[in-house]
Amino acid sequence: MFRRSHVFPALCLLLTSVATGQSFEGFVSDSASGNPVSGVSVLVAEDNQSTTTGDDGSFAIPVGDSQTKTLRFAIDGYMFLEKRGVAPSTGIDIKLRKATKSAATLREEGYLANGCEIENPEKPDWNIRFESSLLKGDLAPDPTYTRRDPSAVILANGKYYVWYSYSLTHDTNKLAPWDLNDLYFATSTDGETWDEQGPAVSRGPEGSFDHRSVFTTEIFVHDGVYYLIYQAAGDVDGIYNRNVIGMAKSESPDGPWAKVDEPVLRPTYTNEQYFDNNAVHDPCLIHYRDKFYLYYKGECNCFENEDCQRWCNPCCGLKKQVKWGVAIADHPTGPFVKSEFNPITNTGHEVMVWKYGSGIAILQHQDGPEAKTIQYADDGVNFEIMGSAIDMPEAAGLFRPNNPENTPHGGIEWGLSHVLKWNAGPKGWMYIQKYQKVK
Repeated sequence: MFRRSHVFPALCLLLTSVATGQSFEGFVSDSASGNPVSGVSVLVAEDNQSTTTGDDGSFAIPVGDSQTKTLRFAIDGYMFLEKRGVAPSTGIDIKLRKATKSAATLREEGYLANGCEIENPEKPDWNIRFESSLLKGDLAPDPTYTRRDPSAVILANGKYYVWYSYSLTHDTNKLAPWDLNDLYFATSTDGETWDEQGPAVSRGPEGSFDHRSVFTTEIFVHDGVYYLIYQAAGDVDGIYNRNVIGMAKSESPDGPWAKVDEPVLRPTYTNEQYFDNNAVHDPCLIHYRDKFYLYYKGECNCFENEDCQRWCNPCCGLKKQVKWGVAIADHPTGPFVKSEFNPITNTGHEVMVWKYGSGIAILQHQDGPEAKTIQYADDGVNFEIMGSAIDMPEAAGLFRPNNPENTPHGGIEWGLSHVLKWNAGPKGWMYIQKYQKVK
């Protein structure tokens, strides 16, 4: 009786939906072999309706209208896939890519089994130490203004340019120093004294993905076009939880800047523990191997989950993991596809990336077992520890010379970083300073 009264109406709904085209039906297969993949979780996000694929990889989800929806596909061992703007239809063909363990993930397995001791070769030509100094002009410390997370510094039109997050320190509506931010920029002739030029990219209108705050930006230049990549929060939830990555572009470093209509990167929207299921932060775009590599920080929060892996976290006991991922595209504005090697590091925090030799070098700042290390990957994804970084600047923006020396430190000789003072202002105060390599 119970089974009849529930299954029969459901069957009728499915048949009616199929007849009117109001269902999502299709097959999920392995992108390499073409074999069906069973047990895949399929979710219609807007309706919170889900199912799993059968032995033949098939799925069917009836819906009550013909509007386009967001479909999400997840299963262990494969890359999470999200399809946006899908109309109800039959014959939806989904191909999932198998996930691959990066060199960092393989090291992580060793840490989980044996503890947090890392193997650092401490190569003399890789080890690096930094020192910092205050700036002059408009970027000199002033507690009235919060300036944070400077971008890379570039040289254009005979001047240095930098972009950064800007807000009023004493705005009592702010929830955090990165809340209610706009992106400002400044110029300098010597890298020491800076003139603030005003806003470059401002928050969007109500209802937009960047209405609440635009912050933590990076500059990228390619074929004479300037790109600003930045974090964006549409509402309060995006300040501490799921934000997105936005982009704006211009023909000049002085603007005007035209925003890309949609975010170029989003978190992995799964309820399972995954390195970027809560946030995508600190974007950095690099042109590498004729592709565009968007490196970013992912966060996996699990405050209420006792299974959260807190190994090797800082002494403050952060109940989250902070690692990096990378998404790759054929064009600077995307679409970006997350790498099957993600996550590609075991540590965050901010993303510091530069090209060296035939590969990519990175600095790892904090939040994880490999903090304060400098690393290298010949393929841009499988990073190995090369040495140590001492007195690392916080939230550093690297000076990117047009013709850097081909040495491990050629991309990080100097730049700008920020300083956080929690005891100033209602939500803390931040200012920008200069750092440079100790010779």
